[in-house]
Amino acid sequence: MSGPPLPPDSWYRQGTRRSLWTRAPAKINLSLEVLGRRDDGFHDLVSIAQTLDLYDDVSIEAADERSVAIVDGMGRPVAIPFGEELIGKAWDLLQRRYGMSDGGRVEVVKRIPIAAGLGGGSSDAAAFLRLAGRWWGLPQSALAAAAADVGSDVPLFLHGGAVLMQGRGERVEALPASSGASTWAALLYSPEIPLPDAKTATMYGALRPTHFSDGGRAVALRAKLARGESPSMDDLHNSFDAVADEVLTGLRPARRRLAEATRIAPVLAGAGPTLFVVGETAALATAVDRLNADNDPNLHGQRDRAWLVRPLARDLATNVEEAVDPNDPPEGASS
Repeated sequence: MSGPPLPPDSWYRQGTRRSLWTRAPAKINLSLEVLGRRDDGFHDLVSIAQTLDLYDDVSIEAADERSVAIVDGMGRPVAIPFGEELIGKAWDLLQRRYGMSDGGRVEVVKRIPIAAGLGGGSSDAAAFLRLAGRWWGLPQSALAAAAADVGSDVPLFLHGGAVLMQGRGERVEALPASSGASTWAALLYSPEIPLPDAKTATMYGALRPTHFSDGGRAVALRAKLARGESPSMDDLHNSFDAVADEVLTGLRPARRRLAEATRIAPVLAGAGPTLFVVGETAALATAVDRLNADNDPNLHGQRDRAWLVRPLARDLATNVEEAVDPNDPPEGASS
């Protein structure tokens, strides 16, 4: 499988590079409408997604061998279920297409809950691709082609901000930044419940023709965001909500708990099991405190965790920075 050709001067020598860092933000689908099943077995959808200020840290540094380390905020290894770790898949694909033979050490500091409907694995893969673009001098066309092949949600994270997703999710259009983006917040609630194998495929398989729609909600929400207005609960929709309670054992009590804390009927995030509501920051912050009363906020992967999040703008969602080496002397100091 070949990718877009590289410009002749695209390669760097590894020894000339320092470590790089980028965010891997979570996302919510404000509107996710499944339009129908295709002949190839996939489903067409139309969705408006927004990146959030809940994010993993992803970095790369020079190393003789290739490695990927996934840890929590205290440096402890985080176990990733089979199929959820997409950085290795992205790296394999780039090596097959472009023949990079040098090593590198990638580290992911996880904050986004795993397999929760927030796109954490896909976002980590997109973050790696952004780093690879700088690290190995790969053009944007190569990164975009790789993202579409790694996973349906990966392309949206290359764009960041608010995006319109179509096809099976791989066709992405960046939406203009809305003046209302800074005025709303969301409460995410991620219950710890049993998940079926191949969760997303199981959710798609449970949908019936009566659950398909025409994409009209996404069209209306896109127009609202273009006017600079913030999304309301009336704008939110997820086709998977129709079948989520029957597929995800234990989700119904989690819905009740979140609804009692917020006085709002929540919406499923992606294929779940995370649930969310949008609204004013102060009211949602009170509900977050109530939901997290028995949790340690410094621990990753704990039971029934809630977060107060805000939209993360495109520039912050996608920028790549040179990581600071704590052993370097301050700028301007003599060597």
